[in-house]
Amino acid sequence: MAELENLNTRLDEVVRQARDGRADAFESLGEHYGAGIYRLAAAIVGPDEARDVAQESFVAAWRDLPRLRQVDRFEFWLRRIVINRSRNALRSRRRRPTQPLEGMTIAEAAARDSDFRDAIHARDALDGAFEGLSADHRAAVVLHYGSELSIRETAESMGVAVGTAKSRLNAALRQLRVAMEADR
Repeated sequence: MAELENLNTRLDEVVRQARDGRADAFESLGEHYGAGIYRLAAAIVGPDEARDVAQESFVAAWRDLPRLRQVDRFEFWLRRIVINRSRNALRSRRRRPTQPLEGMTIAEAAARDSDFRDAIHARDALDGAFEGLSADHRAAVVLHYGSELSIRETAESMGVAVGTAKSRLNAALRQLRVAMEADR
């Protein structure tokens, strides 16, 4: 427990230094939080856009860091930036439709080897159902189940009330269930 408190104290000090304009301190924060921020972005927008979203999020964090008042809230603040950037990326994606890839689909490839077909079909169905979720619903699922945050921490990361986070998580799970049942 003492180690965790020491780590949090050290991170708070690094955030203060970065907030005061020290680029090396912000670089340390990027190294510490980078993988988690990428995973959060990838879970919401997909791996193709995750790197751009994570990069944009760190640029926005660097720009807005002097306005962060509570350094102990840095991680929640950074997650909120990622969620907002992810939401913007999804909106942008809807405005510019993508072309389907030519060639064999995952399901067609799986049909060649029946050992993998059920697992790949389930993954394909889940991916399709997840794509149907809004950015807010994706974020709630990813933060709570993917990052294993409590409902309270999920709400803080999203910048919403606990009841709103619960509602979004419930709606997302209900929508996923309906989509998965329809795919059977």
